[in-house]
Amino acid sequence: MSQNNQSPASSLYDLESNKLEIVTTCVGFDDILDVTLENNHNHADTYIVVTSHEDAKTHAVCRKYGATCVQTDLFKKNNRKFNKGAAINAGFNYFQWHGWRLHMDSDIVLPDNFRRILFNHSHLDRNCLYGIDRVNVIGSDGLDKLTSNTQHKHRKLEVGNVDHRWLDEYDGYLPLGFFQLYHSSCQKPYPFSLGDASHDDLMFSALWPKENRRHLPSIVAYHLLTEPTHVGQNWEGRKTKRLK
Repeated sequence: MSQNNQSPASSLYDLESNKLEIVTTCVGFDDILDVTLENNHNHADTYIVVTSHEDAKTHAVCRKYGATCVQTDLFKKNNRKFNKGAAINAGFNYFQWHGWRLHMDSDIVLPDNFRRILFNHSHLDRNCLYGIDRVNVIGSDGLDKLTSNTQHKHRKLEVGNVDHRWLDEYDGYLPLGFFQLYHSSCQKPYPFSLGDASHDDLMFSALWPKENRRHLPSIVAYHLLTEPTHVGQNWEGRKTKRLK
C-alpha cells in the first residue's frame, strides 16, 4: 500500500500551479487604472487593488472590472506621503490561491499573450523572484496604436525605449516594483522604509538570494504615461497630468 508523503500545502501548490493573483496600489491614478485594469484583469485569477478610503474614483474603477478593492490608511503610515510597501502588505490578506503572485504598478499593461508565455513557454522556479522589461507609452492613444500592431499580437515588437533594469554594483539584478513575480510558497512581507516609494521594491527583491532573482526576457510590458516623466516624479504621490 503506497503512502502519500505530500503535505496538504504541497498538494495545493501543485493543483493551483497555474493560478495567478495580482496586487497593485492606486491612489489618484484612477484614469490610468481604468485603462490598465481593462487590459489586465483577464490575466488574473484574483486582482487586488489597494487604495485609500477617500479615493472614490478608484473604488468605482474596481467595481467596474470586478477587482477586489482594499481600502486602507497605511499609505500615510510613519508620516509618509505614499507608503507603498505597507499598502501592498494590506493586500496580502486577500490572496485566495496557492499559485503565483504578482506585485504590479497601476500604470503597467501586460501583453495580450502574457499567461500563455508565462505558464506555457517559461520554466518557472518556485524559489525565484522574477522581473521583466517595460516599454514607455505616452497616452491611451499611443497604447492603442502600439497594441493594434500585428507585431504586438505575435510579440515581435521592435522598440527602442525599453525602460529599465536595475543592476546594483553589490546586490546584482533586483527586479523593480513595477513587476515582481514569485510563488506563494515563498511569500514574504513587503518592507517599507522611512523615505519615499523609491526603495521598498529594492528591499523586497533583496530578500531573495542573488541566484534566485531572474529576468523573463520573453515578456515586455507597457508603461502607460500621460506625459514624459523623470525618475521618481510620482514617488510621493501623483504629480503628472491626467489622461484626456
